[in-house]
Amino acid sequence: MTATTSTDARIRHAMANATKGETTRMTLPAWVRDLDLDGVDDVLGWRDPKAPERGVLLLPGADGFVGIALRTGDGAVRATAMCALCRTTHAPGRVELLVARRPGAAGRNGDTVGTYVCGDLRCAEHVRVEKATAALRPTPGTTVDERRSGLRERAQEFARAVLD
Repeated sequence: MTATTSTDARIRHAMANATKGETTRMTLPAWVRDLDLDGVDDVLGWRDPKAPERGVLLLPGADGFVGIALRTGDGAVRATAMCALCRTTHAPGRVELLVARRPGAAGRNGDTVGTYVCGDLRCAEHVRVEKATAALRPTPGTTVDERRSGLRERAQEFARAVLD
């Protein structure tokens, strides 16, 4: 099994709120397929390259990764807004409501959990921004390590809300 196949299979297996059919149809970007998951300790996110209304959050945990399938909600916020996960403030149109269907019967009945997050799902990159730009403004007075830790904590809280 190649590293790409192993990564692909591990991510698909980690999806906690998606059906087998949904995980089969999910397209992973090349940069995700090329990851060595054993060296990843950040929350990763991406949009499906073939279905941009869908996305994935991949959270590291003590027992491996947990994947949360996401769908776009009502669209992008038309004003400056802050991502609920990485707490980075973005220029208008770059934060979106994304929703995750709950697993099991609740999800089949339409029960979802939503939050406003970076539209590109690249929170792990955004928390590493050292200096504010016109488009990205990290939380003032915090270090990169503090922002990374906060992102992991808030993403885990979101995952618990979806899965509980």
